[in-house]
Amino acid sequence: MASSSSSSFLLDAPRIKHDVFISFRGEDIRTSFLSHLRKELHRYHIDFFVDDEKLHPGDDISSTLIQAIEESCISLVIFSENYASSTWCLNELVKVIQCMKQDRRIVIPVFYNVVPSDVRHQNNSFKEAFDKHQHRLKGNMMKVQSWRFALKEASNLSGFHYPSKYQDESKFIEEIVNDISEKLSYIFSIESKCLVGIDDNFTSIESLLEIESVKVRIIGIWGMGGIGKTTIAEFLFDKYSSQYEGSCMLKNVREESQKFGVPYLCEKLISELLAGESLVLKGSSKARSAFIQRKLSRKKVFIVLDDMDTLEQFEHLATKWLGPGSRIIITTRDKHVLRKVHGIYEVQGLSFKNSLKLFCLNAFDKVYPETGYEEFSEIAVNYANGVPLALRVLGSFLYSKTIEEWESALGKLKIYPNIDIFNVLKLSYDGLDDLEKDIFLDIAFFFKGEDKDVVISFLESCGFFPAIGIGNLSRKALITISNRNTIEMHDLIGQMGREIVRQESIKDPGRRSRLSNHEDVYNVLNNNKGTDSVEGIMLDLSQIKRDLHLDADTFKRMPNIRFLKFYDSWRQKESANVHVSSTFDSFPKELRYLEWSGCPVKSLPPNICAEKLVKLSMPDSQVSKLWDGVQDLVNLKKINLRGCKQLVELPDFSRASNLEEICLIECVRLFELHPSILSIHKLENLSVWGCKALKSLKSNIHLKSLKKLDVRCCSSMKEFSVSSEELMSLNFNGTIIEMLQSSVGRLSKLVECDLSNVRLETLPNELCLLVSLEKLNLEGCKQLIELPHNMKALSRLQDLNITGCCSLGSLPELPPSLIHLSATNCRSLEKLFNIKTLFSLNLKSISFENCERLDEHSFLEYVHLTMMGVAIRDILADMLQYKIEPHADDDDTTFFPESNNQVFYPGSKVPPWFIYQTREASVTIDLPADQPLNQLVGFILCCVVYHIPSHIESPTTSRAFSSKRPPKIRCQYSGFGYSKQFAKTSRWNSDHVCIWFHAAHNRQWHGNNATFKFKAETLSEFKVETRCEDYTPWNKRIPYVWRVIEEWEVIGCGVYPIYASDILDVFQKVDPQFQFFKDRSSWERKSGIGRTDLQSVYTLEEVKTRMIHKMEADQKRFSSVSRICRISNNRTRMSMVSLKPKEVSQRLNEEENQVDQRNSSPLPWRLVTKMFKCLYGCC
Repeated sequence: MASSSSSSFLLDAPRIKHDVFISFRGEDIRTSFLSHLRKELHRYHIDFFVDDEKLHPGDDISSTLIQAIEESCISLVIFSENYASSTWCLNELVKVIQCMKQDRRIVIPVFYNVVPSDVRHQNNSFKEAFDKHQHRLKGNMMKVQSWRFALKEASNLSGFHYPSKYQDESKFIEEIVNDISEKLSYIFSIESKCLVGIDDNFTSIESLLEIESVKVRIIGIWGMGGIGKTTIAEFLFDKYSSQYEGSCMLKNVREESQKFGVPYLCEKLISELLAGESLVLKGSSKARSAFIQRKLSRKKVFIVLDDMDTLEQFEHLATKWLGPGSRIIITTRDKHVLRKVHGIYEVQGLSFKNSLKLFCLNAFDKVYPETGYEEFSEIAVNYANGVPLALRVLGSFLYSKTIEEWESALGKLKIYPNIDIFNVLKLSYDGLDDLEKDIFLDIAFFFKGEDKDVVISFLESCGFFPAIGIGNLSRKALITISNRNTIEMHDLIGQMGREIVRQESIKDPGRRSRLSNHEDVYNVLNNNKGTDSVEGIMLDLSQIKRDLHLDADTFKRMPNIRFLKFYDSWRQKESANVHVSSTFDSFPKELRYLEWSGCPVKSLPPNICAEKLVKLSMPDSQVSKLWDGVQDLVNLKKINLRGCKQLVELPDFSRASNLEEICLIECVRLFELHPSILSIHKLENLSVWGCKALKSLKSNIHLKSLKKLDVRCCSSMKEFSVSSEELMSLNFNGTIIEMLQSSVGRLSKLVECDLSNVRLETLPNELCLLVSLEKLNLEGCKQLIELPHNMKALSRLQDLNITGCCSLGSLPELPPSLIHLSATNCRSLEKLFNIKTLFSLNLKSISFENCERLDEHSFLEYVHLTMMGVAIRDILADMLQYKIEPHADDDDTTFFPESNNQVFYPGSKVPPWFIYQTREASVTIDLPADQPLNQLVGFILCCVVYHIPSHIESPTTSRAFSSKRPPKIRCQYSGFGYSKQFAKTSRWNSDHVCIWFHAAHNRQWHGNNATFKFKAETLSEFKVETRCEDYTPWNKRIPYVWRVIEEWEVIGCGVYPIYASDILDVFQKVDPQFQFFKDRSSWERKSGIGRTDLQSVYTLEEVKTRMIHKMEADQKRFSSVSRICRISNNRTRMSMVSLKPKEVSQRLNEEENQVDQRNSSPLPWRLVTKMFKCLYGCC
């Protein structure tokens, strides 16, 4: 059974007045069991609330009882024989469950002379009571359903059953009171220590500890300084140590070992674990060691080793001599120390909600800010960024101070860190070697959020050995590597690094190694105060309010600069406030990284030494050429000249043998590329997007590494001949190329191809040799007459966009891998492909907007099959294995996340195959008695919309407006709500039919019918932000908002309910490509699944509840299987994998065998595995 949460909820909920609220049926137990229970609670000094009124008028519970439930830590619900006959008790229970879910209250069920299953399923006396309730409340079945739900929720919690396990009622009561006492102690120990959000970490760590296992386990708790590692370890020690034969918590192992040595700590550990046992032995140290080993190997102990930082400490203190069931918890900032542990937990920062609570507890002695301090509290919490130490230190520091003092202190924090926080964080820095310290400071100043490969290239050129150095920084929790391969650093750690450099020369910034504060940089550069100490400068030009003058010898005074970056965070294109002397003639020879946005010089100094340059970036600059002659650019990897509108030529790059990326976007005067560029064998990315003067791009050399080529909007380009066996992305959008060469078929690794707005009439048949192609964009090819007849050969094509191909009259047979098809504004399109062969369980969206000549009959047949296919896929994957959490709307209606599956096309009628349809905005469907409601797996919904002229509103104006953008369709039914936003692909010029699938995720139904109400509208907000010029600590930006309100009228709607038994009927109609669906006997023979099985699996409600709550998005290719079920610990859970069909079959067979070995019920699992095998061609 599940159990209700019991942790830091006290800070989430209303103020606590009672320890326990008791819900009971008075006539059953008031003078017997309840009276004995009350005496025992009194004896334990537990405050409880009992409703002593014997008679209650009406059904609704009083406000006093509601308040008592809300203000109690624990609700004790005593189910007795006549409990369900009281609507008062049932309404109490509904409120109790609501508080459990919303405020994380604890609920303890007690089954007194009743069977839990009778409560859960409403049998025997509970059934009799509910029969009467249903008869009496025919017009309010929703309330009855809420009672049933509450009973089921409560009976699924861990509780006490009498007389099942107890013969003595007094012993039974004693057990209940002991349990309540333990839970209260646990809760209030958390509150007294301000362990806000402890549950966020505790649950995961507890699973790693495996407390019930008899094996010895060592667990590591890892994270940055101040993140709460020690606090969590202390909490675990307090909770579990009393259950062990021996226990010890060694705090500050790093510091203590430096003072007294590791042997001292070993003696201290052994002494505490063997407390009371004599360790004074005669004989050798070997004999003493054997004695200790013998003693410890027989003891089950619990050990915490706090702040360990070396492997030597681990080897000596994490002893192997411990008895079965022992546990060791190690906290450390260095992940390397934990390489031999059984599990590692990385402590995450607190959420904003919990951060605010912890801060307020220290700043105001309550969980919310004082009036007038709300905004300042938010600033402080954002500064701490989830670090508990910082939240406690800041809160305590600001306690009882005035608003003026708060504002001053928070302004100071933007520049100078709090010394207590700084000292704690700096311990990690002190443990680095010299090269690692340089790497850390470079990242803190210049590379937060930058691509890891770029950073490594720069650091390698500096001789810092970054491969090992960055790994050590990551293991010490000073940096993290994101999923996007960028280097991230916590704001407090970054500020710690900047403070370390500031302390190099507090009064003279020109003598510091690194500069990034715009005031410091301005003073050093404008006043020519640089020295040879400076190694790096970064300046945000948008922060400069005064003219900055650079003299001829500005950089000569700083010969050791490795990094120089002038950038514009506001992207103002020009930096007119930077003036360079006409005699400016050199950059430092040590320069590895040069970025200067809006550089005013016409060309770089003639004597520039670029040999060590790794990156050259001069976007939006005034350069007309870089330099004359050939430079030795052996280390150069990236060039960015984006937006250099005066650039007319490029130098010879023949000696830039390691160049990987060239960006020439919007170099509008550049008319040719130097031939050396298209002969660089390591070149991976070339972008000439928007080079309007560029007429050709040709090379006779086959490039070995080119992966991405972007020539879009090169409106003068007529000739193109570039080839690379590694090319993955090709973009011709907006060029005037009239024919695509047949050689395109050799691009076997091409994944994305954009030919939009190109003057093509036909495509070469060789296009279908692109075996890796996933995305093909032909939007706006107005002269395109036809597509290659063998398009079906593009076996991995997922996204096909032919929007605006107004000369295209028909579509060939398309591949079954297709997921998205957009054919908007194909006004000549009349005929579609073979409908059944396109049928694919991967298809998610199809758009035929404004295709006015389309054969509606064949299209509607296709839509029917497609949406049924969508339903099948969602049934197999999402419905059974993805628990969708609802959210409440403003009108207290429950809303569910929208599906991505949709079809829309011009029309004014609901398709005839919809079982229920009207020409109004609502429709009522029947829920037939011959189909159990737990087999109802979803609906295909249809809405016909008509556009009404709209208006635009802003702070100063209101006028007519019409964008004809697709609407958001809002649907309500049976107390549930649902929103569907259709893709913003084009303007809708006529009435449109919108169709989509909506899964019925665990709905609570009542009655024999359900009414669906539809509403459609478009509401858009356009925001323009301006920065507030006046200084404030939070540096706000002020938004101006325009709202576009468009109205749509629903002129028809339809609903097609789908039951589990419908699936087989659809399988018999679909594409015979799979060879499993030719007839029912073939399907049943090949898959082993018959109609009975299909019906059975969807009545197994427990299958749904066992599935995992979240699935990661899988963006692998079509040949990969995105979902596969796995059995673990007798529970079904979902994991995302990427496997080929044969691997899928093998994995499914392995998992099915494991199910048989565990003697679990195999029917649901076998059904799902067999269906997966069939759908992915694995049988």
